Amino acid sequence: MTPDATGCPIVVDEAVAGPRMPDEPGVIHRVPRAMAGRRGGARLDPDTAIEVITAAGGGAIVLARPVWADPAMSPLPALAVAMGHEVVWLPQEAPAASWATCLIASWAPALRHDDLLRRAQVAVGLASLPPPALPRRPWGVDGTDVPALSADALGRWCECAWTPCGWCPAGGAASARCPSCGHAGPCP
Repeated sequence: MTPDATGCPIVVDEAVAGPRMPDEPGVIHRVPRAMAGRRGGARLDPDTAIEVITAAGGGAIVLARPVWADPAMSPLPALAVAMGHEVVWLPQEAPAASWATCLIASWAPALRHDDLLRRAQVAVGLASLPPPALPRRPWGVDGTDVPALSADALGRWCECAWTPCGWCPAGGAASARCPSCGHAGPCP
């Protein structure tokens, strides 16, 4: 897929993606957890991650939970940056990260890179907004509290709500952490 084509490839940890994330060949690229770690948990195989990122092509956006929240997948964002890809930091809680990933994946087939990146930067901040900011509903097996709006409505809202970060070239929701640099608080 060329960067000018409609649809922006995304790369995401298969465990965060979960069964609710849509399958879209050529757009959604899942990185499996293949190797058993010393403590028995599945870990990232760096060679497989490189293959998946390469298959996604130029212009892919990599979605990853913070390193401290998911040490097993910590090489994924580092590899993505080294390979020249944008990384959007997902919420640290797995259910909220899964919801944000599913939302972003629903937009990926129809949006170009910059448009998807802006929506994704706001979408990851939605989980940290105070409850009265948007109507809420339970989502998933854990009943994660998420905005009770359709993906299309949230997409339009994300486009309007994006503000630039005062600390880095990224941006996001004005009162949420920057999904690129982690700056907390309102953007200046």
